[in-house]
Amino acid sequence: MIENIRDWKILSLTLTFAPFFVALMYFYTAEATTTYRVIVVNHDEGEMGQGLIAAITDIRSPDAGILLEVREEEYMERALERLEDRRADVVVEIPKRFSGVLRDYRQESRTPPAVVNTYGDATNVRYMMAAAYADYLIYEFAAAMTGNQGPLRLEAQTIGHVTSLNAFELYVPALLALSLMMLMFTAAASLIKEKDKGTLVRLRISNMTTFEWLSAVSASQLIIGLLALGLTFLTAVALGYRSSGSLLAVTVVGLLSCMAIVAISVLVAAYTRTIFDLVTIGCFPFFILMFFSGGMFPLPDVSLFAVGGRAVNLNEVLPTTHTITAFNKILHSGSGLVEVAPELGAIAALTVVFFAVGTWVFTRHWCLRELIRHSTTYVPTRCRHNPTFCHSNSAKDDTNSRLR
Repeated sequence: MIENIRDWKILSLTLTFAPFFVALMYFYTAEATTTYRVIVVNHDEGEMGQGLIAAITDIRSPDAGILLEVREEEYMERALERLEDRRADVVVEIPKRFSGVLRDYRQESRTPPAVVNTYGDATNVRYMMAAAYADYLIYEFAAAMTGNQGPLRLEAQTIGHVTSLNAFELYVPALLALSLMMLMFTAAASLIKEKDKGTLVRLRISNMTTFEWLSAVSASQLIIGLLALGLTFLTAVALGYRSSGSLLAVTVVGLLSCMAIVAISVLVAAYTRTIFDLVTIGCFPFFILMFFSGGMFPLPDVSLFAVGGRAVNLNEVLPTTHTITAFNKILHSGSGLVEVAPELGAIAALTVVFFAVGTWVFTRHWCLRELIRHSTTYVPTRCRHNPTFCHSNSAKDDTNSRLR
């Protein structure tokens, strides 16, 4: 832990990286509007065209904000120009016979339907949502004006204790997981520095076992991980985030996820020899965890195999995928430890696998590459041909005598 404090730059980055992104996402989502811009070109010869415009304008989002920002244009050319310039998300064109057709339907008169055209840019990600709202409201208005409500009525229901979440609140569980992912740098640095400075040779000569060494590193990383998780959560709360879940459950998931990140760090440290390698090559596995855990954007399901009728997807081999799922259940649905038991089991199983593979690879790489390359003057010859001998007592005694 003292070595982590001495390396204050990496420690500071680990503790402040996720809180910085929490603040960044808050201010970004606060500026990013959820209002969709609709331009209406009204050719209607009656009064119902204006009634439709009023109905679209009055729609509100769950947080009482304006959902559709409506602007009228007289000419289609101007409306389409605004659409091409991304100053509008969708254009609605009301036909001349709009009012007449609705009156005929109200009187049960057979008449051809009025065609309401909508225009949008397929490359604009906001177009589909704007068109969906506009289409729904047009149908609702037509049903109200004709008195023909149809045989169905749709009502949206939500599960859990939260009725609606804004864009910032949706990202908080992923940002909490991001604070734990940053442990990869401090944990791997704790291992790499021993190789880089040559102190790993002295540790192996002593009576310290690999289990004791990794336990010490893991214990210090658990402390750092809890600090990072707590600081990130407090930053979110200070910016207005409110959780409906148990902080105890969040802490348990966080502790187990810290161990999983440390296990991955051991594997990363096996293939990196210096801190420079860590901050360059090590960024690759970090971004894999960051982007392929499903917290930043939805990922398509790539099924690997099935267990008990449930498909296991490719991104589920990353423990942080289950961490984000568990945080979502706890913070947004009010779930407890019993409800997130499958995620906890998956994280624990992956932790054991990564620790086993990482420890074996790290030990093998250290013995074959680091110890022999840096200490050829006093490493027993048998170590070069038998890696397991490097961990035997006879190897330690032989190396001790040569050092003396």
